[in-house]
Amino acid sequence: MTKHFTFNYGIRYEKTFVPQPTIVNPDFPATGRIPSPNKDFAPRVSLSYSLGNRTVLRAGYGIFYARLHGNMLDTLFLGNGKYQTAISLNNTQAGGPVFNGVLPSATGLPTGAITLNVADPNFHAPYTQQGTLAIEHQLTRDLALTASYIWTRGIGLYVQRDLNLGPPTSQLYTYIVQDAAGNNVNSFTTPLYIAANKVDPRYSKILQVENGGQSWYNALAIQLEKRMSHGLSAQIAYTWSHAIDDGNEQGASNNISNTFLNSTYNGNYGFDKGTSTLDQRHRLSINWLWAPRFTTSTSALARYFVNGWQLTAITTLASAHPVSPTINGPSTALGAEFPGIQLAQNTITGAGGWNRVPFLPVGFLNIDQIYDVDARITRSLPFSERVKANLSFEAFNVFNTIHNTGVQQAAYSVTGNILKPVLTNGVSLLGTGSASQGFPDGTNARRMQVAVRFNF
Repeated sequence: MTKHFTFNYGIRYEKTFVPQPTIVNPDFPATGRIPSPNKDFAPRVSLSYSLGNRTVLRAGYGIFYARLHGNMLDTLFLGNGKYQTAISLNNTQAGGPVFNGVLPSATGLPTGAITLNVADPNFHAPYTQQGTLAIEHQLTRDLALTASYIWTRGIGLYVQRDLNLGPPTSQLYTYIVQDAAGNNVNSFTTPLYIAANKVDPRYSKILQVENGGQSWYNALAIQLEKRMSHGLSAQIAYTWSHAIDDGNEQGASNNISNTFLNSTYNGNYGFDKGTSTLDQRHRLSINWLWAPRFTTSTSALARYFVNGWQLTAITTLASAHPVSPTINGPSTALGAEFPGIQLAQNTITGAGGWNRVPFLPVGFLNIDQIYDVDARITRSLPFSERVKANLSFEAFNVFNTIHNTGVQQAAYSVTGNILKPVLTNGVSLLGTGSASQGFPDGTNARRMQVAVRFNF
């Protein structure tokens, strides 16, 4: 029995250079500075250990830093209320236009109309810690089985906090939850962010980009691989995984825009900890390639008709991605418990952040399961030693099993302090399909194509 041990390590230091804004809002000096970390410490280590002639143990760990998105830097440069002003108005603000009204100029705007964007004083590039532990065993000469544990921890992910909201009310407000028949079935009590508590009433939102988000990913991956022999190769891969985050991470463009507030309660990211929108608990992939050689003859009949065929297929079976049910925005006036008081923003908490149903778990709805088969048949045409052609026919989603990529998420609407189910013709469509998008044609319906490729 032969044993081999391999160990690799490395340390990487990264410096992030960030150009600084040249235009500063004198009301908020923070609009003139974007922190630029000097060093990002990124160690990586890996090892492999042979447990005999057929089994190998592998492990690895590393820290990896993300780049600072150009779109985010652009938002911070332009979001100072001076260089390029973002204005948000509604007809409840003094001097705000009503429908079909036109502002004669940008001067004399109602107070609380301009949104600012600033970077947190401790702002830095987010990073992940990633680790794997795998064992690989060769079952036969051309068949190998690998089992891997995969772990990823995201730290300091981009989120935004509204510095202008001020503290929530100490007195709680109660919403009554009704069913489709109008019966009171539940209640939800919450503090509120109100307009009267704004820190600086001259501005609407003052969004601070900060590193308050976190993510967790754990996965078990099993792979059975048959290497090419007798004209056949195949691979079966199954992954069980669970992705969790606490920052409503739906993609970088959301988290760095000038209006997106990640949390239900301003800065309370732990309240929104739950299954990520990119979570997919189960995924099975089966792919194979068959390139038979029916005869050893080199005749024209064998070269152009009998041999040279190749058939491949990829089958994907996957569980659904989750989404969270939402509440349509309420009017800004509160009920009898807070007479004459206005919410700061258009959500039931007044925070203007994530409008999910706060008394249901994050990721409460499933979009749709996936069953998809893609296949290709290829014919090789060797015209000469230097000139060859491949004729292929491809079908994507062979069995036309269309799956939803979006569902109806609106669960409730607000009237006063009543949360009513959103109904269409008296029926709730919550969780029903609303989109079936797919690349590259905008649909995931069956598509077929024929192609010819010449090599010379």
